[in-house]
Amino acid sequence: ICSKCCSVRMAKFWFLGAAVQLSLFVANAKDTAANSCTEERTTFADLFFEDENEDSPLNLLQKRQRQRVQEFRQAQAELQAAKKSRSWPPPPFDFEDKGVRYSGLLENDEETKPPPLTPMVLPPSSKRRRSLDLHFNAVIASCGSKLSDPARCNKAVVKSAQSVFVQLHVEARIGEKVPPLTKQETSEFRDRFAELVVGDSKRVVTKSSRSEQYSGWKNLVQNGYMAMRPVVPESLAKTINKLHDTGESTWKAAYDSSFVKVSVAKGKSKLGFEMSTEEEDEMKNHTLSMLQEDLSHFSKEELSRSAFDEEFDVRENWPECKHITTHVRYQTCNNCWSHATALITESRLCIESRGQFRGDNAWLSQSFIAACRLDGRDYCMGGSGLLGFKTVSRWGVPTGGPDFRGNMKAGIETCYPQILPHDRDIRCPGACSPYVTYSRPLSEDLFFVQYQPRALHPVGSQVHYLVKQALTQDGPILLGMRIYQDFYAYESGIYQPTRKSWNLYMGGHAVTGMGFGPGYVLAVNSWSTSWGMDGAFKVSPQSVDFGFFLPGRPLGSFAGSSYPMPLPKER
Repeated sequence: ICSKCCSVRMAKFWFLGAAVQLSLFVANAKDTAANSCTEERTTFADLFFEDENEDSPLNLLQKRQRQRVQEFRQAQAELQAAKKSRSWPPPPFDFEDKGVRYSGLLENDEETKPPPLTPMVLPPSSKRRRSLDLHFNAVIASCGSKLSDPARCNKAVVKSAQSVFVQLHVEARIGEKVPPLTKQETSEFRDRFAELVVGDSKRVVTKSSRSEQYSGWKNLVQNGYMAMRPVVPESLAKTINKLHDTGESTWKAAYDSSFVKVSVAKGKSKLGFEMSTEEEDEMKNHTLSMLQEDLSHFSKEELSRSAFDEEFDVRENWPECKHITTHVRYQTCNNCWSHATALITESRLCIESRGQFRGDNAWLSQSFIAACRLDGRDYCMGGSGLLGFKTVSRWGVPTGGPDFRGNMKAGIETCYPQILPHDRDIRCPGACSPYVTYSRPLSEDLFFVQYQPRALHPVGSQVHYLVKQALTQDGPILLGMRIYQDFYAYESGIYQPTRKSWNLYMGGHAVTGMGFGPGYVLAVNSWSTSWGMDGAFKVSPQSVDFGFFLPGRPLGSFAGSSYPMPLPKER
């Protein structure tokens, strides 16, 4: 019996020693592995809500996190140094994957260019946000394994998103990066942010390395916060109107309650003008090189006066074409350049034909121009100021009505009306739309206009005189301008961007120049008649900062032609 008791006791001691050694081995392995903390712990997702103390698991978690990101910090040192050298604007928002919701709206190299303002931008803090690291750890712990419970993962991501939102929002308000928001605006903002983080977190946690996961998480929450903010906060409109009442602003803003549901990312889908640094430099050099020759075409008396010293409106100057020049479209994606080109072309056709291009269906197809673009890019992508003119000169353009929010009469049939923005694989059409009943085939409905376009950079002193000459002699032109957040709230007056640190730069936009007056250029937007002054607005010439794009008088389109539509093909 004694020997049996001794054997049992020895076996217990042996098993106990083995268990201790095994636990020490596992603990050591967990401390040295990069992908630790993947086992199930019901309270782990709540750790970042606890108060800090030296002996708490939260403190240990912070130490492990600092070790985990050390390699990432070293790899990103050069990149961070390069980013800190940029004063304005911040790097463009990018979710890396092209198919992710909103990412396509915000990937725009134009955002790396300095706008014509000097807004206040606070330098980034050198201290890493510890709580942001902990939220990342909680998400990885709950979602980083193929065996992770989806319900638990979703709960952890939602909780982290809500906490991160509070942190980022407080920092942004202190740094004056966002204006004061109402409770409803904040609630909608938080919901959009949480939806974005939940929807995109799977792509983050499935990255191959921990450093890539951390980088993806940080970009997601920080850039997502800026992208989901309301496009027109109520306080922004009130600030602008207060400045107008005191004489410090030349325009008035209008606030609509529906703005609370519109994010900055969504607002950027109403833009689409693009110009590379090389294109801008080339345009600037050309404008300056032609300075003396251009000025020689004007008398000393003309040059002694301001170019825009009197009012002129294309719509009033050619009354026989007013039913054409008052067209207002509604763009549904980033192809504003094609909308401006369509309005310019149909207006100039009417002016050159002395009103013979007319009728309720005298709308030219913006969708055909965007689908047949010469650069080969997708229908809904941005374009330059000359792209539309070159496309029309190459392929011609058929009739095509606008989106139902445009001011076209109901029930009018055209060859290729505006298509839906979510249509996929859009190609240059070889026939009229299959969804309409139109009397002519596309080949007989094409209008061929041979443009000789010219781009003018605003740096040249001759530019405004050339713009005046083009408008008064030939009709509308295209304007390229940088758009800020306050532009969406425009109601009346002469628009100039409000100099506030939270007035976010949105991107480039193409509009149709329709006239001028003392201190302003008259333009028509492509955001329906419910925006601005029945779809039009006045803008300071200095705010047309990308440039003026003159189509040139159409050549070879009218000699011996017979109306009504279309014009004969004379190439």
